[in-house]
Amino acid sequence: MSELKLGQLMKLRTSVLIFFLMVIAVSFPSCVDQVDAEYSYQDNLIFIDAYALTELGTSSVTISRSNWDERFYSVKYVPNASVEIENVNTGEVIDFFENSSGVYICPPDFAVEEGEVWKLFIELEDGRMFESKSETVQAVIPIDEIKYEYSAEIKYDDFREKFVPGHRVSIDWQDIEGEENFYLWKYKIYEPLFVCKTCTKGIYRDDACQPSTFSFGPAYTNYLCDPECWQIKYEEEPIIFEDRLSDGAIIKDREIVILPFNRRPDILIEVQQLSLNESTYNYFKIINDQVSANAGLNAPPPAPLLGNLFNPNDPSEFVLGQFTTAGVSSKSLFIDRSTISEDPFRPDDPIILENCPSCPQSYPCEESLTRTGIEPEGWQ
Repeated sequence: MSELKLGQLMKLRTSVLIFFLMVIAVSFPSCVDQVDAEYSYQDNLIFIDAYALTELGTSSVTISRSNWDERFYSVKYVPNASVEIENVNTGEVIDFFENSSGVYICPPDFAVEEGEVWKLFIELEDGRMFESKSETVQAVIPIDEIKYEYSAEIKYDDFREKFVPGHRVSIDWQDIEGEENFYLWKYKIYEPLFVCKTCTKGIYRDDACQPSTFSFGPAYTNYLCDPECWQIKYEEEPIIFEDRLSDGAIIKDREIVILPFNRRPDILIEVQQLSLNESTYNYFKIINDQVSANAGLNAPPPAPLLGNLFNPNDPSEFVLGQFTTAGVSSKSLFIDRSTISEDPFRPDDPIILENCPSCPQSYPCEESLTRTGIEPEGWQ
C-alpha cells in the first residue's frame, strides 16, 4: 500500500478534497442530514474521488483512507477493492481495475454518454460497502480554443517580493443558451523529468541509496531517467464556473491557470472542461470557497462537505468525496520556452553523476500519478 505525505497530495488531482479529510470531523447521523463541522484530525476516514466521463478510457476512481497515529497524519490508497458502475436504465455493469498507481480505471474503450444515468458501487476488503446516488451525464460543451500568453511579470511572488515571468493559459467556448450550465476544469501539466533518482550524500546500490565510501564526495548523486520521463502536475483546487451572467455567450479568454516560468524545459498542458449538474457544482464550490486565496487562519469554519456517497449498511458512517458524471471536452497545448530571454526563477540543480565507467548512471521511469514514460499526446 503506497503512502502519500501531505506535500505530495497537493500535487495530485485529489489534493484539495483530501484537505478536508485532514481538518474536518463531523457526526453523521444519516446520509442526508446537514451537520456542523469541527476541526480535528480523523483516523480511518474513507475518501472517494470518482469520475464517469464521456471521453474513452478517462473514467477513474480513487479510494483513500486517513491515518492518524497521534504524531503524523497521512493518507493511504486503499487497494484490492471491488469497484463498478451500473447503468441504472439498462443494467449494464462496468468493472474498474486497479493500476500500478493505486487508482481504479475503466476499460480503455469505455465512455458514458449524454443522458445516461449511472451509480457507483464499491466493496472494500474488510467488507464495507459504499455506493452513490444516481447521477445523470450532462451534455458535452466543447472547448473551442486553448491558448497562452507570456509575460515577464505574470504574477507577484510573495517569497521573492517581486513579479516573476510565466504563461497565462486560457480557453474560449460557446455557452449553451437558455439553460443553466455548470463547469469544472481539470488540467495536467507535463514537464520533462531528467533525473529519476537522487541519493543525498550517497550512491545507489542494491535497490536503495547507500552511504558513500568517500569522505569528501558530492552532496548528492543523480541518476538519469531511462527511458524518457515526464513529470505530471495537477490543479491544486477546483476551478469552477456557472453561466448565470453569461447565458448563451461566446466566452473568451477564461483563465484556467498561470504557469510561472520556474524551469527552462518546454511543457504541455491538457485541459478538460467538465459539464456538471447543479448539485455536483455546489459540492465543488464548497471546496473552492474553502481553499481559495481569500481563505486563511481567520477564514470561517468549513461548510459541511456532504457528497453523494454513503454506506448502505451503516448510514452513520461519514464518507468524503463525490461520484461525478460529466460530459467532457479536452484540448492540449504545447508551450515552447526555448525563446524566452528571462532566466527561470527556480532552475534545476546541476546534475551530478557517479564518476566511474561501471557505476550506474540511470534509474527507470516508474509509472505513477506524478510521472510517466509515455509521451503525452501533442508533445513536440
